[in-house]
Amino acid sequence: MQKTKLKNMKVALEARKTVLLEDLERLDREMQWLGDDQSTERGGLGNHLGDDGSSVMEQERISTVSADLHEVLQQVNAALDRMNQGTYGVCQRCGKEINEERLEAFPYVTYCIECQSYLERQHALRG
Repeated sequence: MQKTKLKNMKVALEARKTVLLEDLERLDREMQWLGDDQSTERGGLGNHLGDDGSSVMEQERISTVSADLHEVLQQVNAALDRMNQGTYGVCQRCGKEINEERLEAFPYVTYCIECQSYLERQHALRG
């Protein structure tokens, strides 16, 4: 991969990391706000059961989205580490170069399209 493209990928990954960290901070604040709201209502026993259910559902949604964002953040950090080690853009399974279009679409991928397809088929077979 050309140095300019690699540099652009690094800039894109660092920008993505910044956005992910901001999103995680915002979700953390929302979760804290929901927790504070629950505690002012004596442990979540609000005026209406529907309100409590909505609050719990919102906390579950935030928790799920937060977990997904943490996973993407780990992938972005791993891609930045691979850049620093000089192994970025190389499939971790077969050792071939990952297609540049694939890296442009998903700059944090670790496998070429062939290996990714193979791994997904294997995962599907295992259930």
